[in-house]
Amino acid sequence: MKALVWTDKNAVEIHERDIPEYKNKVLIKVAYAGICGSDVSVFMGKHPRARTPLVMGHEFTGTVEAIGDGVETPLNVGDHVVVNPLYYCGRCRACLSGNAHVCRSLRLYGTDTDGGMAEYTAIPEKNILKLPSELPLKIATLIEPVAVVIHGFRMIRKQFYGSAAVIGLGPMGLLSALMLKDAGVSHLYCIETNSERAERARSLGLEVIDPVACDSVEYIRNKTDGEGVDILVEASGSAAAAKSMTAIAGVRAEILLLSVFKDAASIDLRTVNFAEQTIIGSRVYTAVDFKDAIDYVKNNTEKLMHVISHVRPLSDAQKTFDEIVSGKTNTMKVLLEINPKL
Repeated sequence: MKALVWTDKNAVEIHERDIPEYKNKVLIKVAYAGICGSDVSVFMGKHPRARTPLVMGHEFTGTVEAIGDGVETPLNVGDHVVVNPLYYCGRCRACLSGNAHVCRSLRLYGTDTDGGMAEYTAIPEKNILKLPSELPLKIATLIEPVAVVIHGFRMIRKQFYGSAAVIGLGPMGLLSALMLKDAGVSHLYCIETNSERAERARSLGLEVIDPVACDSVEYIRNKTDGEGVDILVEASGSAAAAKSMTAIAGVRAEILLLSVFKDAASIDLRTVNFAEQTIIGSRVYTAVDFKDAIDYVKNNTEKLMHVISHVRPLSDAQKTFDEIVSGKTNTMKVLLEINPKL
């Protein structure tokens, strides 16, 4: 089989490998694999846990090719499936308290062990969810990032009927904005410097502010009678965004850190005190979040297609990663098409 292998900093290669052993596992024929920001970190050699050689990819869908000996499952050969890529120790305090998604030694397929950027992969049955037959495998690749947003929103205590802001309209930010709009937010403000991403969001009915051309803090404060927003979703990972988010948020606002900051960022903690704001950390998702993401994607297929900007063959992976890193191509969610006939 063909597998995309990360071999060195900024280098991936197509290797011929044996189909993986699948005793006590389920063999999946992979259809699509999404490229996540963490995959880009692996590619650039910046991920603290990833080691070469590695088959990347933790956002992937496919069909059941075979069921290994020793596996008891309701799955059948040919079923369309998506993979929850998390695995954990089951022994630490987080796991024992029902919070395995923040396991002290949380690991992911595609980061800590081989993942889905290959024609076939073998995965434990407990990590596999069957998909509705009517849900295309291409759009189903968004289930994992949608689960991240669902989990983050479930960390917020406020009802979504007032005002909200989203900073950064990459895939996670755009998903957040669309889902906040679905949830009934009355006034929603999005902040994005990339003109193509901004126009994509505007075409979906979202109000987008360019912070270079306009003071986003002043604009949102004016629009909210000086109050600021009730909910702020930080999805950019930008140091400048971190500095402004407490000024955009209002009294007793909740600030959800959906992005993962790679470097230390300056935050106005005095405003957090004086306005009694809450900063919420969020990491991946629970099993229930992941399951619920399937229904959300199934019910919003047409709208969510706008989050996918490029679909490339596996053979173009090196070129695709180079483009993403360079920033010369305005990408949103990029998928690698691995078995195009599925």
